Amino acid sequence: MRPVRLESIMQRMKKNLGFSLIELMVGIAVLGIVAVLAMPTFSAWIQNSKTRTVAESLQNGIRAAQAEAVSTGRQVVFFVTDVQPSLGAAATLVGTNWGIRSVTIGDPNTPERYIQGAVLAGQGGAVVVTTSSAEIRFNSIGRLTNSPSRVIYNVTNAKGSRRLDVIVSSSGSVRMCDPDKSIATAADGC
Repeated sequence: MRPVRLESIMQRMKKNLGFSLIELMVGIAVLGIVAVLAMPTFSAWIQNSKTRTVAESLQNGIRAAQAEAVSTGRQVVFFVTDVQPSLGAAATLVGTNWGIRSVTIGDPNTPERYIQGAVLAGQGGAVVVTTSSAEIRFNSIGRLTNSPSRVIYNVTNAKGSRRLDVIVSSSGSVRMCDPDKSIATAADGC
């Protein structure tokens, strides 16, 4: 048997290390094709995430208004508006912002005050909230005082495919659901 020299083994190993320019270019081309194919799906996912973010912000705002009513013992209004939220902002049925304000009922010593608000359409204006009631009012035990059995906030995105609803029942229960799914088959259905 012929002895193997260490030098020849090292030379063979050095030859096999690294990539050739052709291998590198083929790898980059394949990566580019995969990225182009995945782009529409990724864009739709981003828009659907924006819709969910707005729906969660709306749901959190409603719960904050409810908590404020319970903690202060006063009636509190949650409203959707298409202008910057403030004490004097008009409530609308279609809006891109929400706000919370306290309400004075028969007591001139406690004036109305603006509590907080948020911009829902920080996503380029594509996400819009439509509601069946321009404002909802919570009493001191967290229940709705001025509405039918429930109020529905529809959250839609002109650039996305997903729709979400935020539903407030007369008992004060707040729930986010997907109107495209049935509650009988999916936990997040309406």
